Amino acid sequence: MDLDKKDKSYRETVSRISKVNLRQNNMEVSEGYEIDHIFPVSYGELLNLPPHVIADINNLQIITKEENSKKSNKCDSIPLFIQQYMLGITKEELDRRNSMRKEKGIEIAKSKGVYIGRVHGSLETIEKFISKPKNKKAIELLKEGKLKKVEISRIVGVHVNTITKLTKTIKDNNL
Repeated sequence: MDLDKKDKSYRETVSRISKVNLRQNNMEVSEGYEIDHIFPVSYGELLNLPPHVIADINNLQIITKEENSKKSNKCDSIPLFIQQYMLGITKEELDRRNSMRKEKGIEIAKSKGVYIGRVHGSLETIEKFISKPKNKKAIELLKEGKLKKVEISRIVGVHVNTITKLTKTIKDNNL
C-alpha cells in the first residue's frame, strides 16, 4: 500500500469511528459545524496511534467550519488520556502505583508511631451491634420486608453495608 492510500485509509477509519462515537453519545453535527479532533488526526498517524484513540469521544469537539479552517493542524496540548496511552500507562497501573505509595506511607507512619490501625480484639459483640438505636430501627424495617436495603440505610442513617451485615446477623442468629 503506498503512502497516500495508507494516509487516506487511516483518516477514513478515524472519521468512521468518530461518527460512531458521536452517535453513541447522542451528539449531532448541525449545519455549518464539523467534527474536530483536539489532538489532530495527522499527529495520531505520525505517532502510530490506533485510530480508536484519536477517534475517542474525549478527543472530539464540534466547532464551526470557519473555526476549524483557522485551526488548521495546530495542537495546544495533548489530552491526558492520549498522554497516558502514549506512555503505556493504564488505569490498573496507576491504581497499582497509588496502592504501593499508600502502603509505603502507612509503613512510614507506623514506624513513627502515628498510624496504629485497628486495635486487635476491638470487634463488638453481636448483642452490642444489634442494640444500637439505629440498628434496632433498621432491624424492624428489615423484618417488615417492604423496603430495599438502600432505602433502609437512607431512612435510618447508616451505610448500606451495615444493613447487609444486619441481614446476615439476623439470618445467622435466627433473630
